[in-house]
Amino acid sequence: MTTQLKVLALFLLITSFVSSPASAGLKDDIGHTELQAELGENLPDGSGVSVLQVEAPSLGSWMPDTGHVEFTGKTIIDITGDDGISGHATSVGRYFYGNASSLAPGVTDIAVFEANHFIQNGFLRFNYYGFQPDQSTSRVANHSWVSTLPPTFSGEILRRLDWVVMGDEFIQVAALNNGSTQKELLSNAFNVIAVGRTDANHPRGSAFVDDTYTSGRTRPDLVVPKTSTSGATPVISSAVALLVELGHENPMFSSDPVIESTTNRNGDTIYNAERAEVIKAALMAGADRATENTEPGDIVDYRQEAPDRTDNGLDRRYGAGQLNIYNAYQIISSGEQNSMEDDSGEQGLIGYAGFDYDPSFGGAGGSNTVASYYFTADSEHTVLCVSLVWNLRIAGGLYLWAFDGTATLYDLDIRLYDMTEGGLEIASSKSLIDNTENLFVPLTSGHDYLIQLAPGQGQGDFEWDYGLAWQVKAGNGVVDSDGDTISDDVDNCLLTPNADQLDTDADGYGNACDCDFNNDDMVNIYDYMAFKGLWLATGPSDADFNGDNMVNIYDYITFKSRWLSTAPYY
Repeated sequence: MTTQLKVLALFLLITSFVSSPASAGLKDDIGHTELQAELGENLPDGSGVSVLQVEAPSLGSWMPDTGHVEFTGKTIIDITGDDGISGHATSVGRYFYGNASSLAPGVTDIAVFEANHFIQNGFLRFNYYGFQPDQSTSRVANHSWVSTLPPTFSGEILRRLDWVVMGDEFIQVAALNNGSTQKELLSNAFNVIAVGRTDANHPRGSAFVDDTYTSGRTRPDLVVPKTSTSGATPVISSAVALLVELGHENPMFSSDPVIESTTNRNGDTIYNAERAEVIKAALMAGADRATENTEPGDIVDYRQEAPDRTDNGLDRRYGAGQLNIYNAYQIISSGEQNSMEDDSGEQGLIGYAGFDYDPSFGGAGGSNTVASYYFTADSEHTVLCVSLVWNLRIAGGLYLWAFDGTATLYDLDIRLYDMTEGGLEIASSKSLIDNTENLFVPLTSGHDYLIQLAPGQGQGDFEWDYGLAWQVKAGNGVVDSDGDTISDDVDNCLLTPNADQLDTDADGYGNACDCDFNNDDMVNIYDYMAFKGLWLATGPSDADFNGDNMVNIYDYITFKSRWLSTAPYY
């Protein structure tokens, strides 16, 4: 082994992973119990989906115990060559494809790589004569390991992994480290699904590698209520396998007027409903932004504080939130629904759940530069969750022996307009460094809305694809953990003004708990008109509920949560 290859020393993510079956509580927390109750024997379980497990060596071994009862009926192939058994690999395998612990017990075809072998000549072919990465029969790969390497090495590895996702629709699910220390491999890749823990005991954001893989990008994408990221990651991988089966076995879900499927290098037909961008978007749009878990960790203050808000509409600690496979299933099974620009016959009208895959967007090659989706909120659908996902573009090269890692990140934005209010823009997501944009917005029943996608300001014409997923659900997405009928965000307000709290209308109640502008003891239409008149105002204002000197969507979320409540408290 050369000196360069020896530096690829990988470190086990978890040293004391508890090897215990997935409790019913976990499946309750992530929506699987609800989905099983609804679908019964029709519940997808990953049948027919081939998967890949990549493991760092533990005491020299990386293979799961193929004789374990959870793996009965499965074919587990050791690609690297190992006579030993890894307890870590066994535990990961149980949550990924185990007969009792996994969301995808129907998976029977499993390949296992040792991580160094996967990165080098086994698959990614890093430092292997400039060859392109290999192709695979698998559709989902799980990486419950982390590493940090010199930037030149890491940048090349990340580009190769992103190219595999982009070109082969080979979905990669990668763990963050436990604790606060960042490890860029492999969760820093743009096109992977990066996984953390609901208790937020993981690094926030990406580590700097180079001018493409910059610091400050949102990480994780999703979280799971497990006590290690090694345990959380295969839960997401099993959810991906379930959704891949759902999309593949139901071609009618994919209905783009031009392209309904593609073929990867392995010759597999990939329908729009099972594409990497669509699966990632469905998981993110379907995630829970507020939880009441039986397993460790809860989300109770999603995006409530300014430092936790990312430019792409997520929470710096939790990403899109906690996995909810019930919601993600509903999004995929609701089928592809095209933008007005791609299917004028439907006028861009969409249902309360669904997805769209647009194979050609951005203005170049005759593609559209705007994509418009219309819907109407009602009393049962008052919160919008929408996620837009596109891949980092890696050139890849024209020949097997000449990989080209040139990377291009296109800039896309997403906006929400209230058409009933004359097209008022009420929310937007416009990150310059991420490849997802997301909205989580309360709505007004009876109002018509427009979700609109467009290139970011300054982005030249391009032609690229994207996946969009959404759900419009009931409730305001907040938690009342003490059961006093007052949401936690109101409970946490300072109900008695003090020197640090703004009270611009001088009614004796601080702005943070006072949406009653005219002091008639009710938050109603008169207060809404006052709020609307202050929209986007800067500096001290009655409507600046969070004290950031700007009246914007975060203040609107607070106002919406107080609507028709007795003032001034809630």
